[in-house]
Amino acid sequence: MTKLINISDLSKLLNLVNKENKPKNYILRFWEKEFKQIKPKILNGNRRYYDEKNIKILKKIHFLLKEQGMTVNGVKKLLN
Repeated sequence: MTKLINISDLSKLLNLVNKENKPKNYILRFWEKEFKQIKPKILNGNRRYYDEKNIKILKKIHFLLKEQGMTVNGVKKLLN
């Protein structure tokens, strides 16, 4: 069985947090809409859980957008 991580823990893992260390989950939800590769499991009435495959893709997206300064469209082309 694969380990699942919830959206808040994933936001913290990717350092998508505000000054109060609160997770910026809206960023992950936006990326989920933009990148068809991301498919979280929706459990317990709309709670998102991500498996290792999704986490790996999200880490790559995060790196390309935030560290490399690529655009969403640029990352989409790279992932396809």
